[in-house]
Amino acid sequence: MNTPSLFAARKIAADFYELPSCMPVPGLGILAVNAYLIRGPEPVLVDTGLAALGEPFMETLEALIDPKDLAWVWLSHMDADHVGNLLSVLEKAPNARVVTNFLGMGKMMLAGLPVDRVRVLEPGSGLQLPDRELVPLSPPYYDAPETLGFYDTSSSGLFTADAFGALLGQPAEDAAAIPASQLRDGLMAWAGIDAPWLSQLDERFLAHSLDAVRRLAPTVVLSSHLPAARGITENLLGYVAGMHAQGPATMPNALTMERLLSGERATA
Repeated sequence: MNTPSLFAARKIAADFYELPSCMPVPGLGILAVNAYLIRGPEPVLVDTGLAALGEPFMETLEALIDPKDLAWVWLSHMDADHVGNLLSVLEKAPNARVVTNFLGMGKMMLAGLPVDRVRVLEPGSGLQLPDRELVPLSPPYYDAPETLGFYDTSSSGLFTADAFGALLGQPAEDAAAIPASQLRDGLMAWAGIDAPWLSQLDERFLAHSLDAVRRLAPTVVLSSHLPAARGITENLLGYVAGMHAQGPATMPNALTMERLLSGERATA
């Protein structure tokens, strides 16, 4: 797989859908890139996918909902794979407001993105909807300080943005069906790239962050970079704790990446 791919939407809970895609990471595998849609009295789109998949992404979204009915667009953070189709979404969803925090809004301004429809979530506040509340939280690890996950009080789903993402050998529809060793190795590989500081955390602080997830007892963990993970929360927490114990990850250097990319060009 040399280019991003989009897959059919998947229902993961009542009125809760995963809009899955994946992109190649040269020499390392593939990485899921998920957006999510919560349908209800005030529908919410969580992230807006890869710009390279703009037209099919919008077609997938419009097959699930009329964008004019969207009330909210929740942005986990401002990386390109999370805001890639934001302008297209906002154009077709004139009634939607964007949810982010203070730093997220600042990064939007720096990127030239419109902020006239932003709702800034302050610490301790949530997004109260008629049928549920999305309670904002910081995932156990992340690559951008503005990262905004949430716990959904209706589905008991936990959206963790980049946390618990994994590099895989092939696309998957169900995280629980991925062999444990592959999931563990893929999660450690992705965390080593996306949050290389993880091994430097105070062990007690990391344990506290992981325990916070455990106390929520989510029915499903929704990562931006892993298929919906149901019934394996304890496994995911254990993999992260194991990575911390393993010490600093070995990052690909510029020479390694150039060789990988040269090999990919030669076989294209």
